[in-house]
Amino acid sequence: MRFVKFTLLGLIGITLAFISLGFFHSNFQYENKIEVDASVEKSYATFINDSLASEWLIGYVGNEVLSGAPLTPGSRFLMKFEQDGQTIEMIEELKEIKENEKFIFDMETDFFTGTVEIYFEGNDEKTTITAYSTMTGSNILYRSMFYLLKSGLQKQSQTNYDLLKEVIEKQN
Repeated sequence: MRFVKFTLLGLIGITLAFISLGFFHSNFQYENKIEVDASVEKSYATFINDSLASEWLIGYVGNEVLSGAPLTPGSRFLMKFEQDGQTIEMIEELKEIKENEKFIFDMETDFFTGTVEIYFEGNDEKTTITAYSTMTGSNILYRSMFYLLKSGLQKQSQTNYDLLKEVIEKQN
């Protein structure tokens, strides 16, 4: 009986500790950066080219316009990805865009919301692309889970940006 009591208390403690992560860490941020051997103009043009997205966004299947014109603030898209046989859909809304400088959008799924700010800096020979991501789980359990998975999410994003670098340099 004593073993059951301590096991139950242990499980309750672990559960409360897990939930407290979501309570104290409502969102998290991470940064990704790549250096590209290409001009800012070429890097930006490759980044916004939908026909090349499947070459650098892992699992990208396509997108569907929900409202607005492409590449204009306020436009909304349904982005579709497939990973491990599962279809993942997210709604992206373009918040701010400035050619060859920045691309900022919000994204929303059933599990999280987030903002991604992507900046392009450089010259005719080299470009630095920096992405700042802020994510918030849709409820306290998802906030806890995503906080624990933060490094994995950052690593997957970095893999995508590394692939973008390859695509840009191949296009150059």
